[in-house]
Amino acid sequence: MPRLASMLAALRASHEHLDLEVLDALTRAADALPAVIEEIQSERTAAGAAPVIAGEVVISTCNRLEIYLDTDRFHESVDLVLDAVARTSGLDREVVALCFDAAMDAPVPQHLYEVTSGLRSLVLGEAEIAGQVRQSYEAARREGRTTSMLHDLFQHGFRCAKSVATQAPVGAAGRSGAAVAVDRAEVALGGFAGRRVLIVGTGAYARLGLAELMRRGAPDVRVYSPSGRAAGFAARHGVESVEQDGLEAAIREADLVLACSGRGTSLFPELFLGAGSTIVLDLALHSDLHPLVRHLKGITVLGLADLKLDTDAQDDPALATARGLVAENVEAFRVQQEVRRIDPAMAAMRREVFEAADGEIDRLRRDVSGETADQLERAVRRILAKAMHQPAE
Repeated sequence: MPRLASMLAALRASHEHLDLEVLDALTRAADALPAVIEEIQSERTAAGAAPVIAGEVVISTCNRLEIYLDTDRFHESVDLVLDAVARTSGLDREVVALCFDAAMDAPVPQHLYEVTSGLRSLVLGEAEIAGQVRQSYEAARREGRTTSMLHDLFQHGFRCAKSVATQAPVGAAGRSGAAVAVDRAEVALGGFAGRRVLIVGTGAYARLGLAELMRRGAPDVRVYSPSGRAAGFAARHGVESVEQDGLEAAIREADLVLACSGRGTSLFPELFLGAGSTIVLDLALHSDLHPLVRHLKGITVLGLADLKLDTDAQDDPALATARGLVAENVEAFRVQQEVRRIDPAMAAMRREVFEAADGEIDRLRRDVSGETADQLERAVRRILAKAMHQPAE
């Protein structure tokens, strides 16, 4: 039976209104959030309450934590998700509630499509967010946490992101945040000729950063991993690895340090003593850097919040086009949901009308037979088809 009260809702916490340190705390153990939401809903159901969330998709990145819901009751579902985030993050529930804003219906696809298209990223127009959103959706789909409404919501979002990237590239124009970071470092260093680079980490940002460095011809790149994965990463990518006992020397020799492991503080101030003039790209939400590194003489740290493009893109005609594409997809999603709501009612009406017609035709055939009965049946069905056409439209 269709859920006639179903509505779309979202809870959102992002760099747009929170410090990255707060986001770091909020997203702690966010990968467990779907299971905790289900656990709390089961607890409430066992206590006699009706389920309020039919499906959810959790998006957790270095810049945001957003939960998209197919729900029957808005306020109860918001309360449930806030309880779940409090459990996973370990933060006080009242603090968690202050970090999120909540929305329902039309503002939800508007926001999601802007996010997926890179229009709400720290680096405007960056490409990584679309892939991150898709990964989040696919994880929810595989685990059976999506519904037809959430499916429609995200499919329109992916189409929107593709349209924006091809028809209205803005800001970073579909490049990665790592590419923008390396751009900034290249300008600050006056190019990479004769420069030494140390990458700390072996994850996605390390791979993207290395690719950008290689593309620009950086001649000497080394990699260090706090988790001990440097040797394998270095062998796969044709660079030199650095072990723990060689870290201080590698930092002292480096002109650029790309810190992106995200495993917490592993680069302490004493490692930079005697390093001289060094650019540090601090790209992990859970920073590798001790806070005092920023205050050392000769050390220039560029973090995620420093990577916003310098140019003012608000007057860029491409941005207006991108927003128009977002609006088109929001409207397409709305129309699709209206059709889904009308479909069950139309099916019920058609079923009732044609069942009544079948009864009348059976009665006619008891009184009339042969070709006359066939002609009467065809006439009745033509009249019904014409009568049903306008309501169906």
